[in-house]
Amino acid sequence: MKQLIYIILGFYAISAYSQSTGSVNATFNLSQVALLDLEPDNTSITANLSPPIEAGEKVSVTMTNNTKWINFSSAVLAGNSRSISIQLEAGQKTPPGIYLKLTTSSYSGINMGNLAALGSPAATVTLNNTPQPIISGIKGSFTGNGINNGYKLTYALEIYDYKLLDFNQTASLSITLTLSDL
Repeated sequence: MKQLIYIILGFYAISAYSQSTGSVNATFNLSQVALLDLEPDNTSITANLSPPIEAGEKVSVTMTNNTKWINFSSAVLAGNSRSISIQLEAGQKTPPGIYLKLTTSSYSGINMGNLAALGSPAATVTLNNTPQPIISGIKGSFTGNGINNGYKLTYALEIYDYKLLDFNQTASLSITLTLSDL
């Protein structure tokens, strides 16, 4: 038994003196990333103005599929940031007497990074043909994918002038969201 212990200690002593070191160079190629997605992406937002049931009441607005989730992945150069803006396609406008508004929630989801890098939502905006920021200060981050990850977008219709409403009018609008460098 003693001989076995001496043999083990001998191997340990030899291995302790036979260690050497080496080095390896490593190269990392990190690319910038700017990806944007809406969930669910296969549904249109529909708004209906319905006449009142009782005299003296206002027109009722019903909306279907009026919420979306915006997901993004962003990798930027150090010190840079991005924003997400929204606008109606060029030449399009809401029918007279109506505003289309968008409210952006606070971030929600499975992000594994720094929450400050996910940016900050803007207050409610009224959509028009001019790009308006809805999330700003986005740095290197990701929101998670799918519904309940990212920022919840809620669209609402507001009637601002009843005398301008034309109930024989139907309009389809295209809304563009853009993730861009600041």
